[in-house]
Amino acid sequence: MSMGIRGQSYAKHVRQVTSSWVFYLLVAAFVVGLVFVHPPLIFQGDTDTARNYLNTIVSSLSTILALCISIILVAIQMTAGNYTHRVLDFFVRLPYNASLFLVFLITIMHSFLLMAKIREPERDPLTLPLQSEMSADLILVFICFLSLLLYMYAVVQLLKPERIIQLILREYDTAVRASRWLSALENVEQICDIVKRAASVNDSLTGTYGLTKMQEIAAKLPVPVREGEEVLAVHRSFLNQWGEIVGVTVKEKETGITYVALDALYEQGCLYLESRSYVPAQEVVQMYRNIVFSHLLPEGQEYYAETVALRLYRLAAIAVQSTERGQQFAVRTWEVILACGENCFRLGKGYPTLFAGFLMVDEICTLFEGVCDTAFYERALLTYFSLWKAFAAVADRKDVAAWARWWSQQQWPDALRQHGRALAMALAKHQGRQELVVTLRYLLPETADAPADETALQTIWSTLFDGIPFATNGMPKV
Repeated sequence: MSMGIRGQSYAKHVRQVTSSWVFYLLVAAFVVGLVFVHPPLIFQGDTDTARNYLNTIVSSLSTILALCISIILVAIQMTAGNYTHRVLDFFVRLPYNASLFLVFLITIMHSFLLMAKIREPERDPLTLPLQSEMSADLILVFICFLSLLLYMYAVVQLLKPERIIQLILREYDTAVRASRWLSALENVEQICDIVKRAASVNDSLTGTYGLTKMQEIAAKLPVPVREGEEVLAVHRSFLNQWGEIVGVTVKEKETGITYVALDALYEQGCLYLESRSYVPAQEVVQMYRNIVFSHLLPEGQEYYAETVALRLYRLAAIAVQSTERGQQFAVRTWEVILACGENCFRLGKGYPTLFAGFLMVDEICTLFEGVCDTAFYERALLTYFSLWKAFAAVADRKDVAAWARWWSQQQWPDALRQHGRALAMALAKHQGRQELVVTLRYLLPETADAPADETALQTIWSTLFDGIPFATNGMPKV
């Protein structure tokens, strides 16, 4: 294990050394020096031919270098406008710049010096030293073109959004290792900007890649336990950035990136709950709520609300199986689901799958099972049937029939089953939906079980039925 860590550290150190300007300068200087020290005698021309070659070399290399740099700067400017200005920083720090300009500069200057050295009359053969220098100059021209090809390839790779994200992640890792959380936050925001701009131009591949990398680095962060920890600001930044990304993708109708961002929030919430870190976990729940109210409903994308509700139910189901603090978190999360569902139903956006996503998921059984014998039972019952009340106001008979079949198929405790039937029947009547009462009476018939304790119903009845007090006959007093 230690050998593997030591090997990784050594490989990282070697990578840092070989990616520096100094390394590329030394390599280029070594190659140029080797050419001058041991040049192959490949030039056999006279002075006139040498002068023509040198003139051509100087003019062509200068023109090619200027043209390539101009084209590269235009491409970098376009990339900076489309994704992030950081590509300019990365281009300036590109180590290939050092080797390319060194080789081109030495070749051009050496050609100028050779033209000044050639003083023999035209058509005269060159001396042996000048032949060696001309041969070295021709070899350098070949190295210049080879370096330019490699340089262009490196720049093209640099302009890819994936490569830009990788370079930002490298800076992020450096900042995290040094505990420079503000610098780390800046890097996170830069990746988020790339993802948002990718969504705005329908580049789902880049957006998904950036979100995946954000999720990976967020999972490696130390998990905060309480308020005031410095790392909590980094976690909040991740959550806020994912929320902003959802806002952009919903507006641009970029479905793929939207689902990836919603899943990233869910996975991060699971990570917090596994560590029993409820402070950031509550931030995840609130971010889901903000997404629904700030982005999904205003943009008419209410079908995503079903996805949000399912992820919130799953987080609540994980938390409810732990401690009392987890049960409290689960009920609070359920209340957020209630707020989202009520607004979806109230806006007339209800349809069968949306109703099912809020009222008929397996995690509801887990939640009731986790709080059934606790002090949170009445609160959970009030939350669920408050949502059912909003459902009853807009649902068709077939929707209520689907819910009744689902309710009857679950393995509820006897008390919960009786409470559910009584509340559903009473709420349907309270909403003036007599046809729903008829449907429920057929699909949820009374059982021969002993009557359940009505204490829980008495506690929540007045709130659920708009101030109408509880009556012992199981129906609201009119």
